[in-house]
Amino acid sequence: MKILMVSPVPTDPSDAGNRARIVSVAQTLMQAEHELHFAYVPLESYDLPAMANRFGADRLHLLQWAPRSGLGSLLARIARKLGRMAKIDAAYTLGLDDWYDPRTSAKLSQLQAKHRFDAVLVEYVFMSKAFEAFEAPCLKVLDTHDCFGLRHRHYLEAGLKPQWFSTTMAAEELGFRRADFVLAIQASEAQKFTGRLSGTDTHVLQVGHLVDLAAPPPPSTREAAVFVGSSNPLNVAGARYFIEQVLPLVREAKPGFELLLAGSISGQIDATPGVVKLGFVPKLQDAFASAMVAINPMTAGTGLNIKLLDAMAAAMPIVTTRSGARGVEKLCGSAFTVVNDDDPAHFAQQIVSLIDDVQARQLLAAGARTAAVDWNIEQLGALFIALKEKPKIAAISPLPCSTNILDILK
Repeated sequence: MKILMVSPVPTDPSDAGNRARIVSVAQTLMQAEHELHFAYVPLESYDLPAMANRFGADRLHLLQWAPRSGLGSLLARIARKLGRMAKIDAAYTLGLDDWYDPRTSAKLSQLQAKHRFDAVLVEYVFMSKAFEAFEAPCLKVLDTHDCFGLRHRHYLEAGLKPQWFSTTMAAEELGFRRADFVLAIQASEAQKFTGRLSGTDTHVLQVGHLVDLAAPPPPSTREAAVFVGSSNPLNVAGARYFIEQVLPLVREAKPGFELLLAGSISGQIDATPGVVKLGFVPKLQDAFASAMVAINPMTAGTGLNIKLLDAMAAAMPIVTTRSGARGVEKLCGSAFTVVNDDDPAHFAQQIVSLIDDVQARQLLAAGARTAAVDWNIEQLGALFIALKEKPKIAAISPLPCSTNILDILK
């Protein structure tokens, strides 16, 4: 197939979970020998040479984008600031197409006239207006990444300032209906989206993050835990929770224990005894190779915890909070150890137990790797169902874990 991906998030540098997800989907499609083009809407900074190298200069298309401006935009910002003082929902939500530049549609129409794409894959519901540039029989697939209907509430409930994009439930559903397929990143969202789209022509599939199944790094003997994360405020809040409440308890039992921070989160954490800031690590395997265990100390969040899946693929013994296990709860106990969000003593105890028990680490690591392999097979099955044909039923379940991956990619 000839496929166009339209994204407001770049693939390079691949230094955040959402970028890693887009990279993994793109690489999967190219490895399956689809002709993939990438149209980037430049909402964020990007590495153009790296992206051109990834897709090929003739298959990378840089679109125009500029934020809305003018008196109306200024007045809207002032009204939102006043409304947020009273925590009114309307003060936190944006119109579905507020971040969409109309010039994008004209460029996409030109690309479609030239290349005649069989399918268009749009990243994020707030870019869904891009589908209007494509007519049948071009297949329209929306990769949601997250639920953006009233998304700001998750931040407010966690005591954090809402970040990025939030819209109304009705607006989000309008975006969904522009697509033939909606890809939900986790099972609970797939169920909710399916219910919300009942009776429409739009169909829902669960396609989670596709993990890198390169050979796992050798187990480390360093009494340390690694946390890989971007500078997202939710990641920062989780890291601070661990440093302030869990780390001191672990170091009481293991004075030499260290927390290793990998990724841009390193720049958001002050120098603290027992904390080592690795910064950006080009290869995730190198970060995981540096510690005995991996942690995911999230205490709130939305979407899927990609960092947890990456640690599973690297065959790491993992301790995570329940919020950190969001989207893969069924794997609790077999692929990782779970503790309650507000139980730092149990968190510390589980880490110390794993450090002291090499056999427990080995069993958990093996379970994590097996679960990651099965996870990829399920997600790939759903993705290729979406691209092969138009749906005939309201929702399609992921293929069973026993499905042969080579059969999926034929």
